[in-house]
Amino acid sequence: MRKSSIFELLNLQSPVTGNKVILRPRRLEDAIEEYRWRTDEELCRLDAAVPLEVTFTEFRNRYAAEIEYPGLTYTLAIDTFANKHIGNCSLFNLDFANNNAEVGLMIGEKIYWDQGYGSDALQTFLGHIFKHIDIGTILLRTLDWNKRAQRCFLKAGFKPCGKMVKEDYNFVIMKIDCWQVTGKDQ
Repeated sequence: MRKSSIFELLNLQSPVTGNKVILRPRRLEDAIEEYRWRTDEELCRLDAAVPLEVTFTEFRNRYAAEIEYPGLTYTLAIDTFANKHIGNCSLFNLDFANNNAEVGLMIGEKIYWDQGYGSDALQTFLGHIFKHIDIGTILLRTLDWNKRAQRCFLKAGFKPCGKMVKEDYNFVIMKIDCWQVTGKDQ
């Protein structure tokens, strides 16, 4: 069976269900939580980012454009089974020459931290990605001091594979290969 291209993946609209979460396409109404998360100093620090300094209206307009024209980033919202939007996960930096891409995860609703929602979302997302596109390895970067995130990523099957420094931040690089998720090579 031929797998989808990233462009076909961007058009998939069906929710993907995990053990604790549902991954679904983003909606414009998600902008309210996303704005709150991207202006939260603690969340931004965990993501090596600066809190946004734009108005909600400006953010919402950009968010709407990202939903309509996602470029080469594939992002799904993370919901609980009670339909509470708690975060998002993204696939980006696709490198077809090296057969890899990067993944990002944010559980923005702090009351859902340390309860397995992040690792379930990541495992569900990885299964979805590896099922639909030919990619051999998924990488991620996490701050070297963010032990909670590292535990989540280890639980999802990622293994440390290197370190890097970018803009005065020290990162641990982690990876997972397709066969670790699917049990077989692509």
